[in-house]
Amino acid sequence: MKSECALGVESAGGVVTATRATILDPAARRKRPINPVVTIGQLLRGLPLPAWIVIDAVILWGALIQGYAWFDLTGMTKHTGATVAYAVCVTCLTICSLIFGLNERATLYSRWHIVTRMLLTSVAGAVLVYAIIYVGMYSSLSRRIAALTFATYLIAGLSIRLLACYAIHSVKRRLIVVGSRNAAEAFVERLDGGFLSAHEVMGFVSHLPAEGTQASLPGLGSIDELVRICRNLGIQDIVVCNGAQRRNMTSWMLPCLRLGCRVTNEATFHETCAGQILVDEITPDWFLVSDLKAHCDEYASLKRLFDISVATVGLLVSLPLYPILALLIKLEDGGPVFYAQNRVGKNGTVFKLYKLRTMRIDAENGESVWAKKNDPRVTRVGRIMRQMRLDELPQFYNILLGQMSVVGPRPERPDIQIDLCKQIPYWSERNLVKPGLTGWAQISFRYGSSIKDAKRKLQFDLYYLKHMNLELDIIILFRTLGTFLRGAC
Repeated sequence: MKSECALGVESAGGVVTATRATILDPAARRKRPINPVVTIGQLLRGLPLPAWIVIDAVILWGALIQGYAWFDLTGMTKHTGATVAYAVCVTCLTICSLIFGLNERATLYSRWHIVTRMLLTSVAGAVLVYAIIYVGMYSSLSRRIAALTFATYLIAGLSIRLLACYAIHSVKRRLIVVGSRNAAEAFVERLDGGFLSAHEVMGFVSHLPAEGTQASLPGLGSIDELVRICRNLGIQDIVVCNGAQRRNMTSWMLPCLRLGCRVTNEATFHETCAGQILVDEITPDWFLVSDLKAHCDEYASLKRLFDISVATVGLLVSLPLYPILALLIKLEDGGPVFYAQNRVGKNGTVFKLYKLRTMRIDAENGESVWAKKNDPRVTRVGRIMRQMRLDELPQFYNILLGQMSVVGPRPERPDIQIDLCKQIPYWSERNLVKPGLTGWAQISFRYGSSIKDAKRKLQFDLYYLKHMNLELDIIILFRTLGTFLRGAC
């Protein structure tokens, strides 16, 4: 006989209590009052990145008009430079927003991220605009107008994003997990840490007979009661755990779809929320049905053009740094400036990867050793170069040779590659594409130095393999530039 005790559902907003009688009573279904502010915020939180760029452009246009209205009563028509100034402002702020990740959806989940990234974008954008308009173009645009424009942009942009953040934390989507108690608890634990900020996990519905409800995650009933539970609790999202997927769930899920519930499996939900593919939950069939873009001729040609363009610019810009870095390396220990190492490339081919030397000459003695955070083998100059990613600059040459790409999984040494292939499933599949100077794993995960870390990075690499496109490459490139700037500071 099922328990009638109260069930506590932990959420960021507190504890929701319900009894079995409450769950199954249609009259007890909770209704939320319509709040227009929250409604607008909910619309904002679902906007894609291009939409946020358009919103910022509209805010800037309004701010510029306001500046001319306050400080120049003759209007904008008298100043032909206003249009040019606007174009420069939009371009600079768009670049800075990409560098600092301002318009990423994850930013909206944290007020701290919104404030800091908005400030970084505004300040960096203002400096860039000043350098272009006043130093490079010798424009006569009023500095008072420019200052008011950026102040208005900062206040308006901050307010809109904080409104979206308020909506996320005020009205969460109600979610239940279908699966065994252990599987449901593992699912919630795996996504704990901000990925479920927009959801309120109400509990789990078991597909197993007579499973108890004594768990950290409350049991709401059996699979046969799923429709009534969804109706009476106002459920919006259903996540089916991988163990439950092996059963034919169609007869239970189709009625839930008719109620307006969004039904997805655990792997897809995790992919959407966390930006990674669960290695332990996929099969070889995943590589056949995921429509990987690795062998798409149109994208490959476009990506190669992108690689050549970025590598050429990167080499030209970095050329003045080489004499300085070479001198510092020589002064440190008198050893060689450059360092060449065998790495595994696309389809398992081995190539020479070039770097500026950051370790002692006797760092490995012929043996491959995992690099670690705060590695004692790194020289003083090398530590600074690594922090700013300056040791990777010679790899622009590898990119021009066609051995690497600007964006892709980081290449491993052959002996470490063999070891990882034995211990981590599908590790070799990351070599379906060219290795990259930077990648999705590099901007999404901390520095790794273990098998566990390598497995986690593989999950990000598989996500990139599935979703790779030029837009994602550009975002990763700008976020890497942001990492470089933070390291320089």
